[in-house]
Amino acid sequence: MTTQKTFAKPVLARMFTCRLYLAALVLVATVSSVMAAPPPGNPGSARPPLKNLPKTHYRVNHGGKPYFYWGGHFYLDSGGLYVSVTAPIGAIVPGLPGGFVTIGRGPGSYYYYGGVYYRAAPHGYVVVDQPSEIPAVLPDEEASGRIIVYPAAGQSEEQTGRDRYECHLWSSKETGFDPTISSSDANLKDDYQRAMSACLEARNYVVK
Repeated sequence: MTTQKTFAKPVLARMFTCRLYLAALVLVATVSSVMAAPPPGNPGSARPPLKNLPKTHYRVNHGGKPYFYWGGHFYLDSGGLYVSVTAPIGAIVPGLPGGFVTIGRGPGSYYYYGGVYYRAAPHGYVVVDQPSEIPAVLPDEEASGRIIVYPAAGQSEEQTGRDRYECHLWSSKETGFDPTISSSDANLKDDYQRAMSACLEARNYVVK
C-alpha cells in the first residue's frame, strides 16, 4: 500500500502540471484573438461598422492606405467590414457633404463638418488640424432653423462670428445635436437652438 501511494503522488503532480499548461495555452490563445481583432473605429465614435458603403462614397488613397470617404467620415476595410476611423491629416477629398460650416472668408477659410476641419486644396478639400485661432464663422450652420443675432454690446462682425462658432460647439456638446451632421437626432434640434440662444444671450447678444 505504501508503494502505491508513493507512486500515485508523482502521477497526480504530472496531471496537475498538464492542466496548468493547458490552461495557460487557452489564456494565450484568448489574448491573441483579442489583440488580432479589428479596431473598433474612431475613439469616442458611436458609428457602427458598415457591411457596404453607398455608391456615392469616394476612395481616398493617403499614406499608403486606401480610405473610403462617405457622409463626412473616413472608413477602412477591415476583414470585409468598413470601420470608421479618425480623419487622416493631409487626406484630400473631392467634395464635402451639405451642411458644412464655413469659417472665415476668402482663401484663408476653413471648412468644418462632423468634427473635422478642412482647407481648400487642388481638386478638393484637405483635412487639417484644428486651427489654433478660430476665425469668424459665417451663419451657414443655422440654415435649418435660422436665428437672428443682434450684437447688443457693439461686438464686431468678426467677434460675432467667433462667438457664434464657440456657442455652436458648446451647444452641440451639451445637447448631442450637431446641425452639420446629417445623422443627428432631429428631436434634439429644439434643445440645440435653446442652448445656442442661452449661450449667445450670456455674451450680450439679443437672439430672436
